[in-house]
Amino acid sequence: MLERIARPLRGLGNGTAWVMNAFFRILGPIGRLLQDFLNGAWLGHSLHAVLVDVVVGGATAVVLLDVLRVFFGFDGLADATSLIVALVWISGIGSIVTGLTDFKDTSPDTATRDLATFHGLINIIGNGGFAFSLMQRTNGEHDVGFWAFLVAYGVISLGSYIGGHVVYKHGYGINHNAHARGKRAADYTPVMAAAELTEGTPTKAMLGSTAVMLVRRGDVVHALKDTCSHLGGPLSGGELGDDTITCPWHFSTFKLRDGSVVHGPATSRQPRYAARISNGQVELQGPHD
Repeated sequence: MLERIARPLRGLGNGTAWVMNAFFRILGPIGRLLQDFLNGAWLGHSLHAVLVDVVVGGATAVVLLDVLRVFFGFDGLADATSLIVALVWISGIGSIVTGLTDFKDTSPDTATRDLATFHGLINIIGNGGFAFSLMQRTNGEHDVGFWAFLVAYGVISLGSYIGGHVVYKHGYGINHNAHARGKRAADYTPVMAAAELTEGTPTKAMLGSTAVMLVRRGDVVHALKDTCSHLGGPLSGGELGDDTITCPWHFSTFKLRDGSVVHGPATSRQPRYAARISNGQVELQGPHD
């Protein structure tokens, strides 16, 4: 049902994603670093989710304090509540900025992007309500600010529900390798002839039912799970750097040595495999964290 409601927003969503991608491209290397910060690549998971916790938790505290003040006559709460409203509004701005950064890498013309657009639009409206409430409180109209905030709180609650739908039903923002690493090979297992593994060319091999990306550098073979942790793109189709591989879908970059994240939007490292050449065969063992 939510998907049908959000479908008319597809044009808005595609256009917004295009603008965000263009913005970061124009900034060049600085834009890449800024994107990494806003995605939370340095944090190990989404920065957006952290800021949203501040918004929802702070907003809930505001409602509680306002109810105590308005309906139970508690004194001395107005100034403290106003400060929390300011914190909520500022955190809401941060949530919007980080959310837009994550949003630009949703797949175009999909229900996931439609819902993410709906989620973002509702929360932008809700944060506008927080700003109005803060303005009223600053002018001494604390009761008007309370009712405005209560409406905005209902709006962001709906937006948060839709955001949960995007993550938990559509799987956006999760580690796509968390539950799909495949069976661990305790012993070294041959996956292909060493002669077939071209020097310096990302190559896909199968370890049982698990796709693994191999890169040969002389007698050294690097092996990472082929499925990108961000949205499942094939690393074997990506761009090889000196010691990195970049996903072709959204340009997440990982170190070949250990699968750690160099650049987002991915925030989770790639599972790595121990690899060796033995008796003319490339052999793998793992995965390893």
